[in-house]
Amino acid sequence: MAAMTQALNEEMERYVVVHPLDDVPEQKIDTESLGPMPMTASVRWSLISLRAYLVLMIALVFYRVATLAIR
Repeated sequence: MAAMTQALNEEMERYVVVHPLDDVPEQKIDTESLGPMPMTASVRWSLISLRAYLVLMIALVFYRVATLAIR
């Protein structure tokens, strides 16, 4: 039994757990030097339609609040 536990102890790897506050800070990416992100036409139209949808919904909310305020 002692030989088996010794063999298991020799085969086990040891992992050291380091808390993030105690770890060495990592190098961050400099986002100022990246430039604009390339977009495909479908992504561009999706973002434009999303922007138009949000503007329309905000306008409808303001319209609803205005109609309730008039009553």
